[in-house]
Amino acid sequence: MPRLVGKRSNPTPAIALIILAAAALGVSLEYYGYINVVPGFGRTVPYPLDQNNNFDAR
Repeated sequence: MPRLVGKRSNPTPAIALIILAAAALGVSLEYYGYINVVPGFGRTVPYPLDQNNNFDAR
Protein backbone atom coordinates (compact mmCIF):
# COMPACT_ATOMS: atom_id res chain seq x y z
CA MET A 1 0.00 0.00 0.00
CA PRO A 2 1.62 3.28 -1.03
CA ARG A 3 2.09 6.16 1.37
CA LEU A 4 -0.47 8.88 1.33
CA VAL A 5 0.69 11.84 -0.70
CA GLY A 6 1.70 14.76 1.47
CA LYS A 7 1.73 12.84 4.76
CA ARG A 8 4.97 13.43 6.65
CA SER A 9 6.58 10.75 8.78
CA ASN A 10 6.89 11.28 12.53
CA PRO A 11 10.40 10.35 13.78
CA THR A 12 9.66 11.37 17.39
CA PRO A 13 9.18 7.82 18.81
CA ALA A 14 12.41 6.57 17.22
CA ILE A 15 14.39 9.58 18.45
CA ALA A 16 12.94 9.22 21.96
CA LEU A 17 13.86 5.52 22.03
CA ILE A 18 17.44 6.24 20.93
CA ILE A 19 17.83 8.95 23.58
CA LEU A 20 16.39 6.66 26.26
CA ALA A 21 18.74 3.81 25.29
CA ALA A 22 21.76 6.15 25.30
CA ALA A 23 20.80 7.50 28.73
CA ALA A 24 20.38 3.97 30.13
CA LEU A 25 23.76 2.95 28.73
CA GLY A 26 25.43 6.04 30.23
CA VAL A 27 23.89 5.50 33.65
CA SER A 28 24.86 1.82 33.69
CA LEU A 29 28.46 2.62 32.67
CA GLU A 30 28.60 5.26 35.39
CA TYR A 31 27.13 2.90 38.00
CA TYR A 32 29.49 0.02 37.23
CA GLY A 33 32.52 2.32 37.38
CA TYR A 34 33.65 2.35 33.77
CA ILE A 35 33.20 6.14 33.55
CA ASN A 36 33.25 8.68 36.36
CA VAL A 37 31.20 11.76 35.52
CA VAL A 38 29.33 12.05 38.85
CA PRO A 39 31.73 11.70 41.79
CA GLY A 40 30.55 9.28 44.45
CA PHE A 41 27.93 7.54 42.29
CA GLY A 42 28.15 3.81 41.66
CA ARG A 43 30.98 1.40 42.22
CA THR A 44 34.51 2.59 42.89
CA VAL A 45 36.17 -0.35 41.09
CA PRO A 46 34.81 -1.71 37.80
CA TYR A 47 34.09 -5.39 37.42
CA PRO A 48 37.04 -7.22 35.86
CA LEU A 49 36.38 -8.66 32.42
CA ASP A 50 37.42 -12.13 33.60
CA GLN A 51 35.54 -13.01 36.79
CA ASN A 52 37.71 -16.14 37.35
CA ASN A 53 40.96 -14.18 37.46
CA ASN A 54 41.95 -12.97 40.93
CA PHE A 55 43.93 -9.78 40.29
CA ASP A 56 44.68 -9.13 43.97
CA ALA A 57 46.48 -12.43 44.71
CA ARG A 58 50.14 -11.97 43.74
